Amino acid sequence: MIYGRLVERKAIVPVIFRLPQQPDFSLDFVIDTGFNDYLTLPLQAVSAMNFPLYSTIPARLADGSETLLSVHLGTIVWDNVEKVVPVLASGYKPLLGVAMMEGYHLEIDFADNGLVSLEKISSS
Repeated sequence: MIYGRLVERKAIVPVIFRLPQQPDFSLDFVIDTGFNDYLTLPLQAVSAMNFPLYSTIPARLADGSETLLSVHLGTIVWDNVEKVVPVLASGYKPLLGVAMMEGYHLEIDFADNGLVSLEKISSS
């Protein structure tokens, strides 16, 4: 189970990053159900974490403009499981997309400091 909070009407959850020869650390991500991929981080953060470049992809931004985005591979700990996921170098704040939540039930209490939870969907 993954827990977060509603802050200024944004559902925020922590994501734990695992870098070589460094202690794990957590960054807060805004859940973005309009983003179909895994994670975005600002280019400066991706560079600072030294994530390897995986590919570049064309993307249409919310304002309708088109650009090329670099896709990097980052190691995270998601619900106590280590995973390597694509991280798009884009924007100014960390976003968590729906691909990251696949197989989970999202629940949000829309109140000040409301509970945000992601629970793995049982396969029974």
